[in-house]
Amino acid sequence: LPSCSPSALRSEIYAVVLGLHALPFGSSITINTNCSQLISLWTSFVDVPFLPKLLRQPNHLLWLSIRHIVKDLALKVKLNKVPAHENDAHNIQVDSLAKNAHSFMQPTFSPMAIYQVPCLLKFNFLPIDMNIRHFLRSIADARALLSFCSMARFTALGSPALFDWAGIYFCLSQIKGFASHKNGHPEFWIFRI
Repeated sequence: LPSCSPSALRSEIYAVVLGLHALPFGSSITINTNCSQLISLWTSFVDVPFLPKLLRQPNHLLWLSIRHIVKDLALKVKLNKVPAHENDAHNIQVDSLAKNAHSFMQPTFSPMAIYQVPCLLKFNFLPIDMNIRHFLRSIADARALLSFCSMARFTALGSPALFDWAGIYFCLSQIKGFASHKNGHPEFWIFRI
């Protein structure tokens, strides 16, 4: 799933979720971060009443979890922007902890343990943390490509491993139709490895 791929923002959001989990009821906390995008999205998704547009955003399950934790624990959260790569003691400490984390065994946990949302859609036991319409479209596209790959015209030419299906899919997704017409005859593009 695309949303499972790591990103700096996703890591920051996970850190906030885990930090908020550890707070007692009614706490006040100030979070210093050098991630301006985190602060911007916080004001768009957490500090305001629920908007359905949140469900179309990347990492929406994490944002919904933050909203749920803040509400259930009656937390008062303030985010401060700090300059990146400055001589800030806390920034230096966090950077060194992040660098050291690569050399230590990391605890493994299911992402399901973090999410606190009223409805959690899953695919192959993984949470779907992306726009559901885009997800369903990508599933339909994958099925269509599988059917396309299995056509007799391709299997007669040789093993499916001979073709660059990722390249074919990319090219086909860039044009409106599968065929270009030249003198009334359909012409298919085939990419061989």
